Amino acid sequence: MDTEEAEVNSRTSTAIAERSYKTFTVGIDENLDRTIDELKEKFGKTSRADVFRMGIALLKVAAEAKERGLKLTISDADDVVKKEILIA
Repeated sequence: MDTEEAEVNSRTSTAIAERSYKTFTVGIDENLDRTIDELKEKFGKTSRADVFRMGIALLKVAAEAKERGLKLTISDADDVVKKEILIA
């Protein structure tokens, strides 16, 4: 794990752990409902809210990177960029 990846992991964990929680209701379709449950299992989370928090934390990191002129990418083990994630 490189330094930047460790920093992202640290910020994500901090963002999730240090917040007082409010609740809200959101309507989702069956496809999104299944996707949230699949992600919950893949990441070993105990609640659907944890998946939502992870998604928001990731989106925040992406927004901060975009503001700094950086790109969000998926790279292979040799750091070869395989895909760029565009967030409008």
